[in-house]
This record gives sequence, structure tokens and C-alpha cells, in this order.
Amino acid sequence: MNFDAWKRLGPVEDIGDRLGFDVRACGRWPDFGYRLQTYNDRDVGRLVKRARQLARSLSTGELPVLLAMLHAGDFSWLADELSEGIWSKLDRTHGEHAAAVALAILRQC
Repeated sequence: MNFDAWKRLGPVEDIGDRLGFDVRACGRWPDFGYRLQTYNDRDVGRLVKRARQLARSLSTGELPVLLAMLHAGDFSWLADELSEGIWSKLDRTHGEHAAAVALAILRQC
């Protein structure tokens, strides 16, 4: 599965929409990282604020998707901050959610 297939996974689109970030507009992994960092805006921290708020309301299946997306966009420090032990609960992440997490961590074209 490539980046185009990943960005069309339901959980990826959903988390992107909930962040206010259009994942569908991204071309490849480097573009995703660049756009995510630009969306954050260093002085404003838009992405960081939205991710912190969103993380509090996500299910155990959705949170790993957000964290993997943050990792793939070079926000691993934020993913670590928000993880709260979720990586030990990955057995609760199935189907497209699991695929979204795995592919974002791999970041293969």
C-alpha cells in the first residue's frame, strides 16, 4: 500500500478532518510532513493545540492513528507526549486503524 492509499483510509481522513488538516491534498510522505509542519505554524502552534485537544476525546483505536500521523509528520515528540501508554494497547486497534498506524510508521511511498 502506498501513500495515496494510506491517505484515503477512513481513519486517516477522519483524524485529518478533525485536526482541520486536509490529508487528501498531500502528494507523498515528504509533502505530508512539510504541509503538517506548515499547518502548525511555528509561532501559532495550531497543530499542536488541536492534537492535544483531540487526543483527549479519541477512542483507543483512533488515538494510535493520530500518534502515527504525528510521527510521520516529524512531530514524534508530541506523539510521545500524548501516548499515555497507548502503545501497550495496540491489540485494540484493528482493520483500517491498524493499517493506518503501520503505514504511517513505515512511511513507504
